[in-house]
Amino acid sequence: MFVASLFESLAIVGSVVPGSTIVFVGGMLIGLKALDPWVVSAVAVAGAVLGDGLSYGLGHRYKDAIRSMWPIRDHPAVFARGEAYFAAHGGKSVFLGRFFGPLRAIVPLIAGMSGMPAGRFYLMNVLSAVGWAATHLVPGALFGASLTLAGAVSGRLLALMALIVGAVWIVAVVIRVAIRVGWPYVRWLQERIVRRAKQRPGRVANLVFSLIDPARPESTSLLVAATLLIGGAWLFLGVVEDVVTRNTLVTTDRAIYEALQAIRTEWVDDVMIILTEVGSTYVTVAVVAIVALWFAILRRWRTLAYWLAATTFAGVLVIVLKTGFMRVRPQTAYALVDPYSFPSGHAALAIVVYGFLAFLSAHGKPGWQKVAIALPAAGVAALIAFSRLYLGAHWFSDVAASIGLGLAWIGLLCIAYIHHVREPPLRALPLLFVAFTTLGFFGTAYAHRYHERDVERYGKADTLRILTLGAWEEDQWRSFPIARSEVRGQREEPFSVQWVATAAEVSDVLEAAQWRRPAPWKSNATLLWLVPATPIAELPVLPKFHQGRAPAVTFVRPIDQTKRVVLRLWHVADVIDMIDPSQRRPLWQGTATLELARMEFGLVGTARTTDDTSTPLEAVENALRAARLNVVARAQAGTRVLLAW
Repeated sequence: MFVASLFESLAIVGSVVPGSTIVFVGGMLIGLKALDPWVVSAVAVAGAVLGDGLSYGLGHRYKDAIRSMWPIRDHPAVFARGEAYFAAHGGKSVFLGRFFGPLRAIVPLIAGMSGMPAGRFYLMNVLSAVGWAATHLVPGALFGASLTLAGAVSGRLLALMALIVGAVWIVAVVIRVAIRVGWPYVRWLQERIVRRAKQRPGRVANLVFSLIDPARPESTSLLVAATLLIGGAWLFLGVVEDVVTRNTLVTTDRAIYEALQAIRTEWVDDVMIILTEVGSTYVTVAVVAIVALWFAILRRWRTLAYWLAATTFAGVLVIVLKTGFMRVRPQTAYALVDPYSFPSGHAALAIVVYGFLAFLSAHGKPGWQKVAIALPAAGVAALIAFSRLYLGAHWFSDVAASIGLGLAWIGLLCIAYIHHVREPPLRALPLLFVAFTTLGFFGTAYAHRYHERDVERYGKADTLRILTLGAWEEDQWRSFPIARSEVRGQREEPFSVQWVATAAEVSDVLEAAQWRRPAPWKSNATLLWLVPATPIAELPVLPKFHQGRAPAVTFVRPIDQTKRVVLRLWHVADVIDMIDPSQRRPLWQGTATLELARMEFGLVGTARTTDDTSTPLEAVENALRAARLNVVARAQAGTRVLLAW
């Protein structure tokens, strides 16, 4: 931590050392209770102060001679930006510069060269170091605490969060590398191709000039579009080749499918189903139609023609490819509705519709506005595409091919639009408001009407066991898992209760013994986590999942102001009567845990599960015996299990 903070602040070196990322990870480890917050904060601030101090000392010692020293002489543009920033903001630049990328590593050097008084410099240096450390450590600590919370709720939820964070980090790194390394290479290649074209005039040369001539005002947009066209086509054709020849990618498909199915949980299923409903044909057609109507109202007929051609051709092409390849979907109920999976219609249409909409909105705008418009559109398309993978409706290669196909088609459309449409740029804000309002309205309406149907369509198959009371009591109770688990091989709290009863009977027995249902998370009780003095009985109970399923029944019984017993029950089977098999009663399997109130960072109250298993089980047993139920205590793998009926 100290070395990262130090090198982050050194002249030039700080531009390439990922010190901010390392400090954020340090904050995450604070949230996970692996590092002491005060020690980490102290070393982060000390490293940052020392790094800027060394840069200031170098500038103060060598003055203008430092311009000719390595590595300063190899980065004249960065040095010039730092000088301009220091000239504009003076001493404040020492404080502000630490928060702005390359500037933070060059401003202290320039402050020393300019003769800034040491006292003023170190005042700004220390204040900026404290602020910089806080802005990285606090979010990191909150993220680490959220990982702890997610892990307490569900190991699968934690795994999914790690997967998403890892994927976003990889994408961010790839984009950063592409901008720093790839884009200069693309520019170099552009200049080389144009230079060759000038030496060999003809039709090919004219085509080159029309597409990527740097002299044209739309040169950058055309170059990006050409890159999307070539890169998208390469990706699509590469995936098609692997699918047709059943190459390595097809094997990877199965591994990715099984990995995602293994970390599914009911809560995340609901979110992903809503996302996939937002990408449904019904919602997409509504967005296309309303945007088309908007173009007609504006009398932008050429833009309207391109919009309809873009979306219609993409939809028809997906249908033709699906029919041609006839690739079977993964084993889900959705396969009965649409049996073919290659390519993904949801993913392809989302990329084309929202990608081309972003282009039309950003065309003719400054670079920062183009980025601000493109990111939300890319986010919507990426979420819809990921929902198809998560729900098991498509293989990974289906979605990858759709991404390539969509990007290639957008690239071709953008090139054609830039060349043939000479209308003034569209006003981005009204267009995006119309599009995303339509998306929200029709997406909400569709989800409200069809969500229950889609839960069955995309849900994981869950077969309920049927037992007789005698068989269960004799030895079938041993056939159920001995502990709650989320990831294969992982064991959490032991299953210490098996109870044959209806849901109403469970409630009657527990309520008679002073148990009660916990406060729902949707109520104002959720805010009580932020009140340190809140009695533990009033705090909401963290849901905990077993193989992706939340408990069907949860009850709590307070012991005192800081302790409570929590009983979570899952419906795992039905028990039938041998005399009348039509009579069924649910079999509940559950965990009984003792929770203790704790303070996190002196601000937030939480309830942590303890290792004490005898106290909560005794409380459950007392409630069952008070109701005069049949209760038998058995032992399994060192765990005491109560059977009740």
